[in-house]
Amino acid sequence: MTTPTPSDAQSVPVPDARKLKPPTATPGSVVVTTLFALVLLAIAGIAIRDFIIEMKWISGTEWIAAASRWISSLSWQVWMWPAAVALIIVGLWFLIVSVTPRPKTHFAVDGVEDVDGYSPSTWTRRVDVARRSSAVARDVRDVLEANTVVKRRKVKVAVLLSEDSPETRATITERVTAAIAPVAPGRTVKLKVRVKKVEQSVTPPAPIARPAMPESFATEAAESESDSPTLIKEQP
Repeated sequence: MTTPTPSDAQSVPVPDARKLKPPTATPGSVVVTTLFALVLLAIAGIAIRDFIIEMKWISGTEWIAAASRWISSLSWQVWMWPAAVALIIVGLWFLIVSVTPRPKTHFAVDGVEDVDGYSPSTWTRRVDVARRSSAVARDVRDVLEANTVVKRRKVKVAVLLSEDSPETRATITERVTAAIAPVAPGRTVKLKVRVKKVEQSVTPPAPIARPAMPESFATEAAESESDSPTLIKEQP
């Protein structure tokens, strides 16, 4: 009997990794089936009411019987054309919704090794990657605002700068790329830059001094004040 060595254990073939299904959103068929369930519950309630009336427990007119007689007395009319087209469109919409796959809400984090024969089981959302990218971009100098949209192959970062320069653009691109590399590698960072225009303050002009009065006018004004009679109020 031989004891397996570590090298023999490592040479044992590992089964193919089984891919886990990513988290998905609620299927659209849930909405359709919920509406159908509500309609069936309403019909069941009407049927119970008609049964109670049939048993003479309450008085009234049976709605299902009245509706059946009304439908049987109908003949083809013009308004039935748009009604038929509308029903066909609704039926096709129900069919499309029922076969449409559920949209994925998360994507797998790359770079994680297989565990127990299963593929990576760590997931994240695009909005989380976008928030992280925006936060990293805001930490760069001269960045006032930053918004990020994560696509399948691209990460679009829109920033508002107080002052634009090639160094600032390169720093933003480098930091965002490094931030998303552990979770979403392979995506290209696209940078869109806007520069905020700072209005220059306008200094008001210095006030203009009042021009001095010519000497001739000043002399005449003084003489006229001295020649003017002074009224003296007599004491009683």
